[in-house]
Amino acid sequence: MSDDWEKPYEDEGVTLGPEDALRQEIEKSKTLKVEKLQLKDTIEKLEAENDALSKTNQSLEQKLNSLTGQSAEGGNSDPVQYSPIFQAAQAPSMGWPVFLLVFNLAAAGILLIFLLKQ
Repeated sequence: MSDDWEKPYEDEGVTLGPEDALRQEIEKSKTLKVEKLQLKDTIEKLEAENDALSKTNQSLEQKLNSLTGQSAEGGNSDPVQYSPIFQAAQAPSMGWPVFLLVFNLAAAGILLIFLLKQ
């Protein structure tokens, strides 16, 4: 009669008894539970940090909107100085779209010429 169940071995190749194998599985289970609790704790900390960052982001957006609203109304005599981050968020110039349009039309024309030669 062939038994497909293999006995668990320790690192040294010694066969474990049923009590030792059960103890080892319990230790693994405990370790996994501890890791799971640590991950839950980490998730809670990250969610709290995410909420705090979202609130900070909202308050900064409100400040920015209030500053841009004041400068648009002309109520503030001092010009608002924006950092380069906000300057990059402005609308792009029309140079890139025109360049890309011309480039794509030229590429399509060259492909048509090559196709017609065949």
